[in-house]
Amino acid sequence: MPLRHNRSAFLRVRPAALLLPLAAALHAGGVLAQTAVASDQGASSPVFQLGQVDVQATALSAPPPGGTSSSVVTQQQMLDRGALNVGEALSDLPGVTPVTLGQRGETQVNIRGFDSRQITLNIDGIPIYVPYDGNVDLSRLLVPGISEIVVTKGLGSLMYGPNNMGGSINIVTQAPTKKLEGSITGGLTANQHKLYGNDLSVQLGSRIDSRWYVQGGVATANRNGFALSHSFKPVAAQPGGDRLNASSHDVNANLKVGFTPNATDDYALGLYTVNSDKDSPPYTGNTKATGQPVRYWQWPQWNKQSYYYIGHTAVGSGYLKTRLYHDTFDNELISYDDATYSTTKKPYAFNSQYRDFSNGATVELGQPLGTQNFLKLGLFYKQDVHRESNLATQAQPVQTPWLHFEAHTYALGFENAYKPTAADTLTFGYRRDEHRFDQAQQYTDKAQTQIGPMATSPRVGANNAQIVWRHKLSAHTELRAGIGQKTRFPSIKEVYSYRLGQAIPNPALGPEQALNREAGLSGVVFGGMKYDASVYWDSVKDAIESVATSTPGVSQAQNVGTATNKGLDLSVQAPIGNAWLASVAYSYLNATLGSPGLVATNAPRNWADVGISWLPGEATTLSAHVQAASSRQTTTNGKQPVAGFAVVNLRWVQRLTPRLTLYTNLNNALDKNYALSEGFPMPGRELRLQLQYTL
Repeated sequence: MPLRHNRSAFLRVRPAALLLPLAAALHAGGVLAQTAVASDQGASSPVFQLGQVDVQATALSAPPPGGTSSSVVTQQQMLDRGALNVGEALSDLPGVTPVTLGQRGETQVNIRGFDSRQITLNIDGIPIYVPYDGNVDLSRLLVPGISEIVVTKGLGSLMYGPNNMGGSINIVTQAPTKKLEGSITGGLTANQHKLYGNDLSVQLGSRIDSRWYVQGGVATANRNGFALSHSFKPVAAQPGGDRLNASSHDVNANLKVGFTPNATDDYALGLYTVNSDKDSPPYTGNTKATGQPVRYWQWPQWNKQSYYYIGHTAVGSGYLKTRLYHDTFDNELISYDDATYSTTKKPYAFNSQYRDFSNGATVELGQPLGTQNFLKLGLFYKQDVHRESNLATQAQPVQTPWLHFEAHTYALGFENAYKPTAADTLTFGYRRDEHRFDQAQQYTDKAQTQIGPMATSPRVGANNAQIVWRHKLSAHTELRAGIGQKTRFPSIKEVYSYRLGQAIPNPALGPEQALNREAGLSGVVFGGMKYDASVYWDSVKDAIESVATSTPGVSQAQNVGTATNKGLDLSVQAPIGNAWLASVAYSYLNATLGSPGLVATNAPRNWADVGISWLPGEATTLSAHVQAASSRQTTTNGKQPVAGFAVVNLRWVQRLTPRLTLYTNLNNALDKNYALSEGFPMPGRELRLQLQYTL
């Protein structure tokens, strides 16, 4: 049995206790709601407007945002889909590919072929990606307390700041509008044989008076592994039945205090925390054919905290918006000898610990210039610090000294929305980014008791510019087109990491630069059918890829040739009569890497989600979705492919009383055996029940 770590009593909530407050509420109510259950286009909870990024002033009759394609996932849609975390919430958007990072057990997403290093992750506009490698495990971020998630593709606003070469994900939290509001949500996850998980959330908010408001909440999710499909073929490292070493325990908390002294100004202090521990299931593939070993990993600590201030002050007919933040990441990974998860005597055993943080600030000034222009000026600063040490193990009884890495990023830019006619908006902008590594260290002896400096990269700069045109063909149809150039600076890991002896640092590694091109059409036709279609062609110059060296098994991050992502995104939603709703989302992606012999990873050529919903009454919605994807590669050498798949997901939303709703999701209803990363199978058939009581 895997070695379990001590956890607080708060994490060890009994499943039955989760539903007691909701059961009481159910007993108190006796009639069905008389309002319709929200469909997949359900309304969102009140949005924290200070947390939005790409919002234009109303001085120009609310012109559209500066970018082109984007997707918004509302809180209601997250509930309908049974999503517990941000990774699950983003799993069925066109152009967005769910990714599991194999042995790391992390959930991420790619946007139009760009991976998580090439896009930015924000909460209320605050960057929260990990300083070391630019990644975040999205399955650790629970959805309660989130009002909406905005996914910007390609030509997103330059006001998102540096490193959003391939797009951005902005998690926007809730904000209260009433004297007292909130929700209590509890759920269970099981199959026909066993209970595997439980979740509980309490979110409360209050508009105390005309000037003060407060919003806060706590959410937990506990999972004791999951059931594999009955079609899974057992191997030595993984028999059939339950997935081994696949537990996780998460506690998220959020708190926000705001002050609105008048009708135009708003100031808020925010806190967002994640406290987690998780296990990593063993590899189930053919180790002799792929060369990937079976590892025995556990994370007793995966903690993240963000402290931030956001202020919006009216300046004449414009505004001044300021963001200040301090973000921390504490992480511990233990590699054990074997499946007992009890000893660390082998050479590959270790206990690695990170203590990272970021400090930053953004200042944005928006001002109308006459009646046809609205100009934004943005100033950005970010300090990233990575600290790591190997704690004592049985093989290495002494903790190693802490290594210290530090980087700074600066940017200054503008974006202007110009309306030459009532039907046209031309948005153009420029941003200059500067980046430097100030400190890097390494161990200078084999015993890892002494540290010394590493050569640091010179300061580098990059130009970012884009122009986007939008034209209203009619009241319900819009045409858009744009082109832009954006940059991503390499991460600390890419430049300096030895990757446990499997890589060579490269202080000369330079930034990669994308040229994004896109055209699209969106609108409403036939009295209610909504559609959005876009084609894009992105080319990445000096793409950063891991290249094999002359030493077998050792690679180095290098700037290679030009990578390309070409594709199509399409979404259609159409009512059928008065009681049915059909939806289709489709993506085509042709991705290539810039180095001969390397293939793009996590880039299925075709992806689709087809759904049908039936609303037999005002309180009931029944839905069926089929999600399919073609094959993909897990590694750039093409030796670990993943077959295509199609899974069926069933949903039932039932309003029980005006304040109580039952959400039922049967995921992978046909018990399909499939994977997103070779050797790491996904869950088989799984039932998720959630009850939500709203105040």
